[in-house]
Amino acid sequence: MADAVPSPSNHMENCVQIDRRSLLGAGVAAAATNILSTRTAGAGSDRSIALASPVVTGAATVDAQGCVAYPDTIVRAGPAFVFAGTSSGEFKNIMISVPGVSPWGTCVQDGKGGWTCTMDLSSVRSGPLNCRVMAWYDDWIEKSVDLDFTLLIDNPGVTRADPPVPAPAAGMTPILIDDFDAMPDDSRWAFGERPDGSQWGSDAHFTTKDGDLAEVFQTPMPSVLRIRAVYDPNFKDPQGWGRKWRSGMLCTAHADGRPPVAAFRRGYVEMRAILPLGKGMWPSMWAFQLGPNERGMKSNPGTEIDPLEGYCQTPDPGKYALSSGAIEWTSAGKTGEVDGPRFKKNFDATSDWHVYGAAVDETSMVVYVDGVVTQTIRLPKSTSADKFFWMFDNTLGGGWPVTVPPARYTDMWIDYIRIYSAD
Repeated sequence: MADAVPSPSNHMENCVQIDRRSLLGAGVAAAATNILSTRTAGAGSDRSIALASPVVTGAATVDAQGCVAYPDTIVRAGPAFVFAGTSSGEFKNIMISVPGVSPWGTCVQDGKGGWTCTMDLSSVRSGPLNCRVMAWYDDWIEKSVDLDFTLLIDNPGVTRADPPVPAPAAGMTPILIDDFDAMPDDSRWAFGERPDGSQWGSDAHFTTKDGDLAEVFQTPMPSVLRIRAVYDPNFKDPQGWGRKWRSGMLCTAHADGRPPVAAFRRGYVEMRAILPLGKGMWPSMWAFQLGPNERGMKSNPGTEIDPLEGYCQTPDPGKYALSSGAIEWTSAGKTGEVDGPRFKKNFDATSDWHVYGAAVDETSMVVYVDGVVTQTIRLPKSTSADKFFWMFDNTLGGGWPVTVPPARYTDMWIDYIRIYSAD
């Protein structure tokens, strides 16, 4: 379906509108349409590539490329770090891309289906490190088998310092600070549901507190949260929408009548994250207004603000489009006044940590990436004094075609979330 789209940029803008109508409107129809665009990568190629050390991964082939299965093994970085792997079929050139170290680390092939590459990883920070093996077979740089995997790096000499209070939050009151030193729990977060108890209209079913949260939320190393979107062809969608993905969403407002954990009308929110790599990924940091007495959801009208909607159009680093906007929702899920979407295109959101922030006041939202203003969004004139609750999720689709990677999962990483109120 993607090949039939004449203009990627126009397609993206259309998808934003299509998807947002489905969020509060006809979720069933939208989900059914999106499921048709999900394509599982096939198999059968005689060429494959796999990693054997420092961890053992699954294999990528010509017809099944991208994220392969990898173990949650923490490895120590050093000046002579050795990658080793196996291959089948003839490859003219094999290279490894390691963010912050080298985009083109040359591998030595032994002529017997083995290969190695030695790199200096002594400067790599502790945390997840998304790497790619590229094995070219038809030309030196044209046709390749790409294998994506994540290393969990332990490097005591290079760690992240505690972040200071963000400049846009100066003078504000912190109302939620989570460094994910422990798994998120029900006392600090709501999971999966809207404050009215229903689901959002995306291609992934968000797991709720009554489901298997450990499948979609993990802390495989200290102070790092992983939200994993899992593809399961046998999944029975509880909503009957035909979805085959499960994933996680953190929400600051509960559906059981408890007051929100963190909500503001004026304030600042910030997330440090590595976004998921894969065609059709759609991670988000966004907010909607609470209903009367800070319960449920505001309607007729209610305002949605989206400082970050990430669209991964192709399964390649550097191809993310970051979308920001504000939408007025009227009755029956229809849109009124809209500002956006506005895009920051060709952004590498998957190779390293980035800080995404949003400052909200009475009339506007200022969007930040790594401390730099990227967008200023006008709020709808109808935006009331009701507070915004916040959501952070790893989902996919939204009108985009989705390719299922060999691992049948894709990961989003969060270092911290901080929410400040100026109310």
